[in-house]
Amino acid sequence: MIRRVGQTLGLVCALVACAGPPARGQSTPPPPVRGVQPNIYEIAPEQVAPSQEPPFIEVNGAATVIVPTDQARVSFAMESRGASAAEAANVNADAMDRVLTALRRAGLPGLDLETFGYALQPEYATDPQRVRTVSGYVVTNNVSATITDVDAVGRLIDVAIGAGANRVSGIAFTASDTEPARRQALSEAVASARAEAEVIAQALGYRLGAPLEIHGGAERPSPRPLALDSGIRFQAAAAPTPIEAGDQTVSANVTVRFALGPALSGR
Repeated sequence: MIRRVGQTLGLVCALVACAGPPARGQSTPPPPVRGVQPNIYEIAPEQVAPSQEPPFIEVNGAATVIVPTDQARVSFAMESRGASAAEAANVNADAMDRVLTALRRAGLPGLDLETFGYALQPEYATDPQRVRTVSGYVVTNNVSATITDVDAVGRLIDVAIGAGANRVSGIAFTASDTEPARRQALSEAVASARAEAEVIAQALGYRLGAPLEIHGGAERPSPRPLALDSGIRFQAAAAPTPIEAGDQTVSANVTVRFALGPALSGR
């Protein structure tokens, strides 16, 4: 028994010795990786089914709100001529000073004066030999007057012209605060869109779902200009020049997309 064991041990040692270390230049094989390797598959893009968008209803809504105007802006000018540039400028300055003084003394409510343009230009004359020469100079001084009483526009014009202003270039009416009207117009436009969508959904046999998207908004209105070629004659008179202020409009437009809800019972 002892002999056999010794022989067995000798055989094992011999086998280990014969195996020896790995030859030079050979790497030791990596240890086995434990666990399960994932399987990776490639799928062509055309094989991927696109996600379907849920059914929806898209409608437009619009609303308009009228806003009374409470401010008026009148633009007028003083045009003066002179043989020289200095003469034309001095004549214009004196005349404009009389106009501004008259306006300030007129007691117009909320009067605000602002100069927004001044121009000095030569005037030319052509002799029989078609030679052009400077014959004089013209100065134009533009001023705007803003008041908070739209019914006093006619009186403002009469005061300015009576003091020497010789040109009225524009009249515009505005509402000082249009934000409440904008909010009202937006609310009414959205309500209009929802009402239309509900009609469509019920006609199809469904309830109206939640809103998904909304686009649009309400505008901030520009001043309402008064056309000066409507036959109005601006002249100093005992009675004020008649001017109708009118109103401003605030408009809102929205596009709303609603989800299509569940089917109505009994449909």
